[in-house]
Amino acid sequence: MSRPRALVRVLVLLALLTQPAVAARAEGVVLAHRAIVTFDVPNHGVVIEDEVTLPAGLTELRLGAGFTIERITVLDNAKVDPRVVVEEVDDPDGPWQRLVIDRMGLRNGGLMIIRYGGTFLESVADVVFSRENVGNEITATISDEGVYLSSAAEWLPRVEGALATHELHVTTPVGFETVTQGERLVHQVEGDRLVTRWYAPHPSDGINLIANRYFVHEEPVRDGVVSMTFLLEDDARLRATYMERTKAYIAMYEEMIGPYPYAKFATVENWFPTGYGMPSYTLLGGTVLRLPFIPYTSFGHEIAHNWWGNSVFVAGEGGNWCEGLTAYCADYHYKELESAEAAREYRRNTLKDYAAYVRDPAKDFPLTEFVSRHSGATRAVGYGKSMMVFHMVRRALGDANFLNALRSVAADHQFREAAWSDFMATFGEAGDRDLGAFAAQWLTRTGAPRLALGEVGFRDDAVVVEVTQDEPAYDLDLPIVVTTAAGPEEHIVHLDGPRGRFELPARDARAVAIDPDYQIFRHLHAAEVEATISQVLGDDAPVFTAGPGAAPLQAAAREFAASWAEADDVAVTDDGRPVAGDHATILLNPAPEVLRGLLPAELKIAGGQIFLGGRRYAAADFDVVFAAADPQDPARTHLVVLCGDPARLGGLAGRVSHYGKYSWLLLPAGNGRPERGNWSPGDSPLVAVRNAR
Repeated sequence: MSRPRALVRVLVLLALLTQPAVAARAEGVVLAHRAIVTFDVPNHGVVIEDEVTLPAGLTELRLGAGFTIERITVLDNAKVDPRVVVEEVDDPDGPWQRLVIDRMGLRNGGLMIIRYGGTFLESVADVVFSRENVGNEITATISDEGVYLSSAAEWLPRVEGALATHELHVTTPVGFETVTQGERLVHQVEGDRLVTRWYAPHPSDGINLIANRYFVHEEPVRDGVVSMTFLLEDDARLRATYMERTKAYIAMYEEMIGPYPYAKFATVENWFPTGYGMPSYTLLGGTVLRLPFIPYTSFGHEIAHNWWGNSVFVAGEGGNWCEGLTAYCADYHYKELESAEAAREYRRNTLKDYAAYVRDPAKDFPLTEFVSRHSGATRAVGYGKSMMVFHMVRRALGDANFLNALRSVAADHQFREAAWSDFMATFGEAGDRDLGAFAAQWLTRTGAPRLALGEVGFRDDAVVVEVTQDEPAYDLDLPIVVTTAAGPEEHIVHLDGPRGRFELPARDARAVAIDPDYQIFRHLHAAEVEATISQVLGDDAPVFTAGPGAAPLQAAAREFAASWAEADDVAVTDDGRPVAGDHATILLNPAPEVLRGLLPAELKIAGGQIFLGGRRYAAADFDVVFAAADPQDPARTHLVVLCGDPARLGGLAGRVSHYGKYSWLLLPAGNGRPERGNWSPGDSPLVAVRNAR
């Protein structure tokens, strides 16, 4: 056994400090951590002593920049007496420390024992986490409000691209319960301290550690699996709901994909906004956790991540596939269970999001470059387009082949990385077809097809349809639906060039439609999309203007604008009218004559009442938000906000951002879930009706 060596700290040369640090990835490498973690919550501190089992040939590790290293000992199985050099690295993505093992690394593997500590107090006040936007995320904070160490803080030494197993012995003040991935094996009070041991024997690509004053409960799901809740209030009804939904979702996904890969699933409440799925648990902000629809929608998405992303990991290169697949197996699947029409509307909303948030080609990117979402555009591509790719594969292969392929990937890549190429190879085997060209056009190419309906000829026994698409052309299995006296008939035609002419057998055809059910990921025509709030959310530089009003209204308008733009000193004009140009105008309490010019036909406001969606509402009880097409330029969308009390106006921006897919909202004057809906879209240019064309 080699003797400990003195810790040597070396500052990297200035040339290194001014350039990105690049470390070789180590796919296939698995580290093993056995760490003692002690929190000093009043002083925002943590001390960690980690024994890391290292593989042969390893030359360097990473550690977060916020830690001060007290000592390092390396025990080399080859007994070559290695030394560790610590380099401080200034990376554009954030500083970190490089732990370099000399003597050509560990020849036969070994053990690193490292003790280090740090203090962390990042503010959570500005954290944003919503469907439309994720921002100002933190990496680490330790306070009386709670403890949060994310894997991004690099609080355990790691190797770029490597996986790791974990055994954690965590000490906290009594009352502070900890939670992380894996199984809780020890939970005991020692004086004024609580000691908890977490054991995670399966490799993972990162680890978070959470602590707070939780009420903890546990119930069996089945043999070998338990459900746990970590709530900041002892809410029996909330606990029971999440326990029941956990059991139901695990049963659903075990049937769909395969056995649940972990010993527990925990629902963990966070004190600031999050919506994270980690191996064997989810961390949800308290407000979201208590929304009545979450247990039946987004919560299932987080459980599905335990197969996709948290046990089959995303490969370091080639794009993040797991968000689209998880959305397909969760959010979209629930709509399929609801009805065919609900599933169709989900696909339509996916295409609407792409139209709203990726209008600017500069915001688009191929799926092979998607890492994570941080905006409406990254969500529209990384989640929405990805989800539609899986949907198109399923339609090509059939349900049975598609599900068998998913099960194969889940089994073959459990606790390993998988790439898009692994999925496409498995899909190809399941369907006995080459998906190389399909993968190239949908994964490596930016954009989507733009389809148009050309000449249509109706005959007694057939309909002749011409379809065009922009170049460079996509290779498409395109659905065309012919409506006859007997009902709709779907035909799948092959379009691989800029123009195709297809003769479809049909007796007494009355209408023909290109992809009326939104089965293909494509650009929507403007006439297919009603005005929606997302079209304004997708505008990076909307113009804010307020109608006539006293100083309180003008001040509230500025507060609304600052909240919407997430910036200070946002200009708000007092013109109160739509502004000419390329950007949306957000009109706050516009004058009646301006409002009349923007009201859609489906909305009427008169006599202190709102008439909308076939219902009547008392105007005094609601704030009204609606998207409106510009009267002079229907391709532009504006947003109108009508608020009866300036004191409420500033807070509306945050509420509106959660409902981008809708055209209108009626927000209760207090809190409460809004009434919401959409305007009727126009006539699609992809539809032709007999005797009407």
